[in-house]
Amino acid sequence: MKMKRTEQHAAARETPCKATLYVESPAVMIPPHLKNKIMNRDNDVGATTGHAYFSITDKNGTETFYGFHSAAGLPGNENISLEKRLHLLLSGKYQGYVGDDSKSAHDDKMVYDITQSQYDKIQNFAEEQKKNPPKYQLFSGNCVLFAYKALKQADLKLPPQPFFHNPAAACLGIRIYDKASKLKKKLGKVCANILGRFSSTRKVSADILQSLKRKSDKQAFGVRSVTDALRQKRTAER
Repeated sequence: MKMKRTEQHAAARETPCKATLYVESPAVMIPPHLKNKIMNRDNDVGATTGHAYFSITDKNGTETFYGFHSAAGLPGNENISLEKRLHLLLSGKYQGYVGDDSKSAHDDKMVYDITQSQYDKIQNFAEEQKKNPPKYQLFSGNCVLFAYKALKQADLKLPPQPFFHNPAAACLGIRIYDKASKLKKKLGKVCANILGRFSSTRKVSADILQSLKRKSDKQAFGVRSVTDALRQKRTAER
């Protein structure tokens, strides 16, 4: 038992940091019964198309956020009409910028345990992009692609993007993984109860039990999980 705990503590020390992919869901992907429970958001293009950004958390718990945007969203451009803004986003001729998205809304997220080396790789990429941001294009140079490129610096397994990089696919992937993880957890408890009736000294049952207890290096939180957490937080603050 002591050896197993030591191994778990060693694993925790090896991945002291975190990386998180945050996604603001496209409006059409918010279930009707959750529309009044999601985070407040600005009435902009992102509220319609969705938005993705990411953060990295160091070993001390300090979380730093990065998000890629069109310069059309910078202060001073508030009066640009939605129609013109969409045209600029599609043209690929508008300058992009990397900003602090710590106040942005999200409906889905994927959290990864990462090493210090992985943290450094993501941070170096993000800071370089911040200094020299590329042009913004809605399909081939958008916020999702930026977040994926950054997180792939650490070789993280991200939600599939079968076509072009877009928030809808990211949301769908996170929600599927979230449901699958919950189902696996439920089945794991059932299996553990069944296997627990066998001798723990038997190698097969012992190995299976250990694999069921093994913590995943990533966690998915779909819109239902996120809104449940928000509700619990609001209740606790009352």
